[in-house]
Amino acid sequence: MTAKRCLLAIWMGIAAFSLHAQDLLRFIYCSDLHYGIRREFRGSVVDADVVNREMLKAFRMLPSSRLPEDGGVEAGKLYGEADFVVCTGDIANRMQDGAWTAERSWKQFEEDWKAAVDVPVYLVPGNHDISNAIGHPKGLDREPDATSAAGIFNRAMHPVKERTARTFDYATDKVRYAFVRDSVRFAFAGMWIDGGVRHWLDSLMQAGGDMPTFLFTHDPVEAEAKHFMNPNGNHSINAKDRFEDLLNDTACVRSVEETPLCNWHELEMFFASHPQIKGYFHGDYNYNEFYTWHGTEGSISLPVFRVDSPMKGEISSEDESRLSFIVVCMDTEKHLLTARECLWNQDGKTGIRWGESVTVAY
Repeated sequence: MTAKRCLLAIWMGIAAFSLHAQDLLRFIYCSDLHYGIRREFRGSVVDADVVNREMLKAFRMLPSSRLPEDGGVEAGKLYGEADFVVCTGDIANRMQDGAWTAERSWKQFEEDWKAAVDVPVYLVPGNHDISNAIGHPKGLDREPDATSAAGIFNRAMHPVKERTARTFDYATDKVRYAFVRDSVRFAFAGMWIDGGVRHWLDSLMQAGGDMPTFLFTHDPVEAEAKHFMNPNGNHSINAKDRFEDLLNDTACVRSVEETPLCNWHELEMFFASHPQIKGYFHGDYNYNEFYTWHGTEGSISLPVFRVDSPMKGEISSEDESRLSFIVVCMDTEKHLLTARECLWNQDGKTGIRWGESVTVAY
């Protein structure tokens, strides 16, 4: 082969590799870190930073880990480097006895993640972050502390003037942002897709046509009644009504024990009128689950991805071998997304083992 042909072959190989890289997106999804509380882990009761750092260690093992032969995107291949990481809130938790302050929790989160993650990290707040800022029906052991809510807002929204624990105002400081990568839109909104978020998304998608869109928020599609605005009296946060006033929408029921079907139905109708929305990622109810939401009247079929918590998993808090996060591979040419459950704590050691997986077309 002549030198010219050799160079051409090398160039074509690089071009083919680059094309493949452009057709593949990879990200890691986790939620509900709950810095500030403790759990039993590997035979001892430890603080959240200990557990979260072990999870981050598993993140760093992924590039050299081979994906399972499950028929999904990149099955059987090395995962490689993630393009970004998403965490959907509950960074700080002050609701348990002895919990750290939100200020200390946010500082620990920043230290741990800066040391371990060198790709973009996209955040939204969770109910604990916001309740730390605005108060809670059960009361807080100290005055409200908006440090984690303000920190998430600053990192996500990049305001000209950063918010502090004192200046953060939940009425106006909403986390709503999006980016486009390889003709796919990733939209982030805490805490749920309420009326304010729906209005923002509607404007976003009108401008972007039929671009496929994936949503990341804290609450599941069927958000609990207690997270909505109090419909009673002066709509306040109080121990009697127990509504937490975390969402823009007022609850359509009078008690937190009731099911807010009409609130869920409004979300169903929004999804039905916006078929560009191809998937919904959430935390809050902490266990791994890949499911399809059909709404309250069965008018839609929306793929939903629920993720575990390293500290408050419904299953993994009792069985730490079930601790997991989600690893996603997207083929943006074939319009396929594969989400895989990554079980990272086996026999008292951090490693990679694969659990459930699902592939959806978008």
